[in-house]
Amino acid sequence: MRALLLSLVLVCTAAAQSAPAATITVVDENGVAVASARISLQSSSSIVVRCQTDFNGRCHFPGLPEGQYLVRIEKEGFYAVYDLNQPITRTSNIEIAIAHQQEVREVVDVHESAPAIDPAQVSSKETLSGLDVIDMVYPGTHDFRNALTFIPGVVRDQIGQPHIAGGQTYQIETQLDGFNVTQPANGQLVVRVSADAFRSIQVEPSREPAEVGKGPAGLLSLNTGIGDDHFRFWMTDFIPSVQNKHGWRFDQFLPRFTFSGPIEKRRSWFYNAFEGEYDNLVYNGLPVGQDNDYILRIGNLTKLQSNITSRNILTTSFLFNYLRDQYAYLSPQSPQLSNPKDVETAYIGSIKDQHYFAGGELLETGIGLAQYNLHLTPYGANPFFQNETTTGGSFYLNEETNATRLQGIANLYLPPRQWFGRHDFKVGVDLDRLSYDAQFARAPFSFLSDSRVVDSSSPDLCLTAPQDKDFPCARYSTFSPAPLHEEYNSEVSAYAEDRWSITNRLLFEPGIRFDWDSLIHRSDFAPRLAATFVLDNAATTKLSAGIGLLYEATPMFLIARPYAGARQDTFFSVPDRNCPMRTGCVATTGPVVTTFGADTDALTTPRFINWSVAIEKKLPFAIYAKAEYMDRRGSREFVYDNPNSASNGVFLLQNTRDDRYTAFQISLRHSFHERYSVMGSYTHSSARSNQALDFNVDNPVLSPQQPGPYPWDSPNRFLSWGYTPFFKLPILHETELAYSLEARTGFPYSLLNPQQQLISAPGAERFPFYFSLNVQLEKRFHLLGYHLAVRGGFDNISGRCNPYVVNNVIDPISHATPTFNACQGRAFTSRIRFLGKK
Repeated sequence: MRALLLSLVLVCTAAAQSAPAATITVVDENGVAVASARISLQSSSSIVVRCQTDFNGRCHFPGLPEGQYLVRIEKEGFYAVYDLNQPITRTSNIEIAIAHQQEVREVVDVHESAPAIDPAQVSSKETLSGLDVIDMVYPGTHDFRNALTFIPGVVRDQIGQPHIAGGQTYQIETQLDGFNVTQPANGQLVVRVSADAFRSIQVEPSREPAEVGKGPAGLLSLNTGIGDDHFRFWMTDFIPSVQNKHGWRFDQFLPRFTFSGPIEKRRSWFYNAFEGEYDNLVYNGLPVGQDNDYILRIGNLTKLQSNITSRNILTTSFLFNYLRDQYAYLSPQSPQLSNPKDVETAYIGSIKDQHYFAGGELLETGIGLAQYNLHLTPYGANPFFQNETTTGGSFYLNEETNATRLQGIANLYLPPRQWFGRHDFKVGVDLDRLSYDAQFARAPFSFLSDSRVVDSSSPDLCLTAPQDKDFPCARYSTFSPAPLHEEYNSEVSAYAEDRWSITNRLLFEPGIRFDWDSLIHRSDFAPRLAATFVLDNAATTKLSAGIGLLYEATPMFLIARPYAGARQDTFFSVPDRNCPMRTGCVATTGPVVTTFGADTDALTTPRFINWSVAIEKKLPFAIYAKAEYMDRRGSREFVYDNPNSASNGVFLLQNTRDDRYTAFQISLRHSFHERYSVMGSYTHSSARSNQALDFNVDNPVLSPQQPGPYPWDSPNRFLSWGYTPFFKLPILHETELAYSLEARTGFPYSLLNPQQQLISAPGAERFPFYFSLNVQLEKRFHLLGYHLAVRGGFDNISGRCNPYVVNNVIDPISHATPTFNACQGRAFTSRIRFLGKK
């Protein structure tokens, strides 16, 4: 690998040097280089020369005649520079700053950069700007994860976890400002950042560069802001709300406060984003006094940036998350004391240094630390049970887990070289140390065969009830102890890639990546190749295509699963319901012991082949269209299976799962006056596996492994959202309409019998068709010299049920059908924002 990196550097160094040329460097308001900014120079003779900045924010103009030029610089997410009159010589070295878009502008005469097709954008990328996240309307706007629903290609499952390109959540690499914040053990997205803190949220499901490699389903990038030379203060939802459920009661308080500004102007800045959440979730289906769940959540992001010199930029950040859910998993089917208390914390810190060398190189180094802690605690020690309609007793699981990631990164951006076109080389390394410790204590678990009312304080009926024809138990599960276990992993990654611009219309991006970890002990090389071709000089049509080999980062929770304990199941049945005897009517099977094993020496790294093709087109009226086909095939994936059905209940971790995701997607977006935009997309997709079941000690489902769709598979999905002026009437001046719509095929589910045995093919049934339209009006106004914005409207304005819970336990004798509940329903929501001084 060292030889490969050295060869690329030598090729770059030995390439022909460019002749002396005028250079324009584009930086942001804090002096950070802006890559892929579009620069055009217009001479007095109306000749226009165009260029796109490299990784270091630079554009070189060899052979440019000396004279006066009108300079134009644009990049989405920034205010444009228009008609800047600039004298340029052949040796000019000019630096021009462009500013990020702000919700409230300090200067009136500024304009947002117009959308454009980017010839240098090789990867398949969907982006929400920070203003999009603020302007969009969606249920739960205090949680940025809810906004992910409206990114094409991203589907959130029933528990709110995102899935990109049909993959598992742990197959996504999530980065916060360039550092990996994926939960190290289970791979879930649990990090929380204030929704007001983002500059952009980006998703790359295909044609990823070689720099990205630990998420075969794609990359989720969370990019947050930083202060500048202006003091800014925002507040959102600083007034509590009430609700009328079982009478008027407190509803929620969701304050967000953001404060930023200079520590020393033109040299160092700070940024702080606080979010709080206190919810009183009330369920009408539960008795008064036992119908609510209190949730307390606190998050705070602090960032500092210091320009130590004009060539050395140091950025530090620290994010703290705290969650206390009094009755986690509360629902009409799960009363208060049958749920555990959930306490979670997260501590995420990073420090990054960027050094610009005189020769045009940029070296970026950084260290990041992320720690996640979780503790589930039951209320009491009453026997836990579940029947066809409800649960009771005390929650059976007491869990404490801790996961940590220590990461070091180094990226070297080399200056452009000319050799049959322009080459932008980039190399880097990523070193990670992961640790995970967990301990579990589980109480017995009873599955009842009917819906009789059971006193949660009564002794366990499966052990004490008379075995007559009315015996209530279908299954009784006990668990072995699972004491503290620690698991460690070290990961080493390196990459090299070249952005080769053969002409200003044809670009290739080859790359190669190396990955190794201490659990699987394999050295994996992953080549990538992608290209773009612009069909016309006006850049109104672009073709993109690419293929890449990706390897999956080893999921530590799967390796550690054997240490989570074993399960013993005893099954009961009453063959003859007319049995006249007081005892002897119950047939017993078991106990059946379920254990798990993982031999890392016998495992290999899962691999994926991702390829896609896309066309982008600028249509009349500044409408941008994109059509894309994507294919992702996984092989040798990890899965627990029983390799020998005769070896009753022994599940081994194997490389026998194969996945396939295919999708055709078409999207349209129109951005117009100021910050307004409308977007719509349709996706036809399929996410399936040859082994669709996930066996673990807490999953009671019994069945051989079978093929089927993943639980988040949604073959047909339509999304749309927009933020537009309402009406141009004096009384409605500065009033905007915000809406979002999701319509999709219902998620799949399976049918079970009272003993939790699978009685249908996995995912053979589906929830009803999902449709939700959210509409709000927002009024912006000035009060006592300050900007304010008030918004109100309805989530799911149509009132469609959209259930997210199904009773899928079916007694074959009664021929019952599944029943759906926990409807979302229509809800009035509001928001108030304080946006600072006028």
